[in-house]
Amino acid sequence: MTPPTVAVVMSRLKRLVVPDESWLAALRGTLRKIATDQSNLVVADGTAGTDFVRHCALRLNVACQTIEVTTVNNSSGDDVTFRRQDASATGTVANVAQHGSDEIPLRDRALIAAADTVYVLQLRPAGNLHRLLKERIEQQRGGIVLVDLPGLQSDVIKDELHKAGAEIWRPTTEECRPITPVSLIVEERDNKDRSIHPRIYEIVPFPSADGWEFLAHTTRACPGPWPDESFEQYADSLVESHPEAEHSTLSALRRIVVQKRLIASGKTIRGGRPTVSFTACPLENLPALHRYRTHRVRWDFEPYGLCIRRSWLQSRGVRPVLYGDEDLWQSLTEDERPFFQLAVGDSGINWTIEQEWRTAGDVCLQELSANDVLLFVPDFEAAKSIADVTNWPITLWPGNVETNPTPPCGGG
Repeated sequence: MTPPTVAVVMSRLKRLVVPDESWLAALRGTLRKIATDQSNLVVADGTAGTDFVRHCALRLNVACQTIEVTTVNNSSGDDVTFRRQDASATGTVANVAQHGSDEIPLRDRALIAAADTVYVLQLRPAGNLHRLLKERIEQQRGGIVLVDLPGLQSDVIKDELHKAGAEIWRPTTEECRPITPVSLIVEERDNKDRSIHPRIYEIVPFPSADGWEFLAHTTRACPGPWPDESFEQYADSLVESHPEAEHSTLSALRRIVVQKRLIASGKTIRGGRPTVSFTACPLENLPALHRYRTHRVRWDFEPYGLCIRRSWLQSRGVRPVLYGDEDLWQSLTEDERPFFQLAVGDSGINWTIEQEWRTAGDVCLQELSANDVLLFVPDFEAAKSIADVTNWPITLWPGNVETNPTPPCGGG
């Protein structure tokens, strides 16, 4: 008898994933159950969380089938086909109708239609996934399992779907455990010793704006892999529940301090040449630049970073950007273009207030002395975390920190 097909679905995830999120624990528990039941797991590229489902399944030796949607036009809809990743076999497993006015992507419909059983992790009210599950129940197809861990579904949705026929299943702590044990390297210091001899650190005052001799680099959270990290490494750290999987703004600063390197990025640079950016704006004036940029779904000038003496950076190729317009860009050589910055953007933002400096490529901080650097964080707890990995001086961000807005997830 052919094993039943199952799918693991979830609403769209937040951009920044943290290691202790319920959906990660639920994913591990669900895939372990699928492995025990010897069911056939199906996934569909482009659906929420697909890359994590596929990677976690690989780590747990659960075979995947990838759902593909054909472009056959017929009166009843589009055919949904599948292929095994380890074989070339294909076959029609469902027939999905979709009308032109339907807002739900066909790949989501295809995945729900192709599975005998659908395991539901994180579920957003009134989203695409919620609508598809209700349609499945109305069609009397059944086979919906709500994975029951805190924070995955609201009680209202859970009660609604359960009364309509959905099953509720709670994985055990053992099933949800990290895929491999976390290995911690302790450098001849344990928690007991540290409680007896706590680390002593000092919050130093920052230099005034008068005679400011530094350039500042602020860090930000990193949704997804670090710049020098593959998705596989990133996913491993999450499913294994490594502390290093935390990609918050504070974690970004800790990583810079530990690696003693600023890694260049070309994501927001015209031409894509990887650079590292700084500002000549004095630290006491930086809170005025801490603004939420809706078009980038992020904050500019977060209250975490480091100030490095300007002369030290200049000796390593850091220089002011060239503010200008399209005419200036066209006149620049290829070597000059990484330093170009539009003076006034399409949205009317005057970027010259950032007083930006750049360098092409990474900045190695191995030779940076404590006299030439000053770290800054927003509070004492963050200072403790940073002091744990460096002897560089630390000061506090000179203003109140706004609460970061939670951008809408949208989609499923």
